[in-house]
Amino acid sequence: MKTLYKYIASVLLIVIYVSCNESDDSISGITVNTEDFTITAPVVVQQRDTLGFLRGSSNSGEVTYTLLSQTPENSVVLGIRYGEIIAANPEVFNADITNQINLTVEVKKRNVTRISNVTILRNLNDPDGDGIENNSDTDPNNPCVPLQDLTYTGFNPFNSIWGAADCDDDGMTNADEVNSGRNPYIDESTIGDADGDGVRDDVDPEPNNPCLPEQFAGYQDFNPENEVWAMGDCDDDGVSNADELANGESPYPLPDLPCNEILNFDLGNYERELRTVDSNNGEGVTIGVIGEDCGTFFFTGGSLFNQGCFNEDLSIPFFFTPNDPTSSNGTIVVNLTEYSCLSEDRVSSRLFTVEGFGSYAGASSTVEFTYTITELGDDIPEEERVTTGTLIIRPLS
Repeated sequence: MKTLYKYIASVLLIVIYVSCNESDDSISGITVNTEDFTITAPVVVQQRDTLGFLRGSSNSGEVTYTLLSQTPENSVVLGIRYGEIIAANPEVFNADITNQINLTVEVKKRNVTRISNVTILRNLNDPDGDGIENNSDTDPNNPCVPLQDLTYTGFNPFNSIWGAADCDDDGMTNADEVNSGRNPYIDESTIGDADGDGVRDDVDPEPNNPCLPEQFAGYQDFNPENEVWAMGDCDDDGVSNADELANGESPYPLPDLPCNEILNFDLGNYERELRTVDSNNGEGVTIGVIGEDCGTFFFTGGSLFNQGCFNEDLSIPFFFTPNDPTSSNGTIVVNLTEYSCLSEDRVSSRLFTVEGFGSYAGASSTVEFTYTITELGDDIPEEERVTTGTLIIRPLS
């Protein structure tokens, strides 16, 4: 009897194990429902427009969708969980490429899948491309009727009838205006620029303020003949725009940017050991420290000019100025600076001044500097006081 009980228990355990590990979804009872269907796109489709939603359900919760194929390709993308059909390429829907887009979609819950075939029809109810369907368009074959305001963007830029028209009658086709960033519904030549800042009044946030929208040094599109602009002070330094321009200076401020962006040269790369090659004294190594003001860099260490100095407090400021706002090259200047040179015995020292000019190159992070060093002291012969030379500073590697 005990043997019989053991046999029955073993059979029950096997049945329970098989039931718990059964992967056949027909046994699990999961069902997925979907269907084939057709939708019609709007008369004008914009990027990221929602065109519709896929159809599918399951008796076991939310289904997922996978786009298996589409013709033409890259027409749409799907919102994976909720089946949103999103326009990826508006030209497919707006141009005469095809009249329908065909999708094959897998609808899935666990291992149960169904296929849904979706057809998206291009909307042909706007032959003139003005974005107004025929039943609402007072002149379905005239792309410029009804009249639109200046902010209207509902037109079909791929429609050949609309593109060939000239809705603002300025001699430029709608298509050419859109391609050049102009407004096809207004003749820009009739719009003034009251403050002379180079921004048309229709897009200028402050048409009577020559300093708004804010511009920065290097901006050249202003009208120097405009009195409103000439009397302005766009860098707020107490000097009028006209006077700054006459003095050869920019009437606009430097942008509030990190110094590296202003110089187009990362001075931070110089905060390490750098190789120095001096035309008089050969090679050496120096280090540097960024100054508080943009473009100011202090080269330190007694080996800057490879004179055999051992000063730990040597600090000679170099001033970096870019050639123009977009250049990574520029000039450097060292104003007359006095420094001492502690000799090898660490007791006696010599006093010098240095000044000069040169250039920096962003691509190679290299400085080339022509200097004049003058040794101070009454016991120095005149012919030995002044030394001129060239110093090149660059990264060690």
